[in-house]
Amino acid sequence: MDDSLCASRPSSSAFMRGVSRLNLWLAWLSGLVLVAATTLVFLEILSRVLFDHSLVWVIELSEYSLLYMTFLGAPYLLEKHRHVAIDLITDALPEWARRLLVGVLCALAAVACGYCTWVGGLVTLDQFEYGMRETTLMRPPSYLITMVFPLGMLLLTIQFVAQTLDSFKR
Repeated sequence: MDDSLCASRPSSSAFMRGVSRLNLWLAWLSGLVLVAATTLVFLEILSRVLFDHSLVWVIELSEYSLLYMTFLGAPYLLEKHRHVAIDLITDALPEWARRLLVGVLCALAAVACGYCTWVGGLVTLDQFEYGMRETTLMRPPSYLITMVFPLGMLLLTIQFVAQTLDSFKR
């Protein structure tokens, strides 16, 4: 696989090694959430077929699991350059222009993710302070659902900043 948009090298800073380790653990957790959600959906199907009884809470849990899988796994995928990338234009550019473009785009993405981290954190804190609950069958506290968003966005912000710095170092 050609990593033409790959602008980072393995970082030697202790901070980035710690972030990388956290990304890996969260990616594993994302995988476990996927296995659990798949198992629950399978059990729901069996329950309907064999017992003619529905486990109504499985749908709600599978919805929450999609959110958690996305935001727990995305920072790892970005770090390892396994995210979706359209490199048709960047492959046609000279090396210096490619590095500049990647650096600028990573910086813009870092700003966008940083803003999402801030707003998501405020929303999560607000939900916690006011004791808000979801209006669903299980009625979980809302902050338990939304807290994964600012966490994932914070880690994406850190990763984009690292990629921005790496693209301008070369």
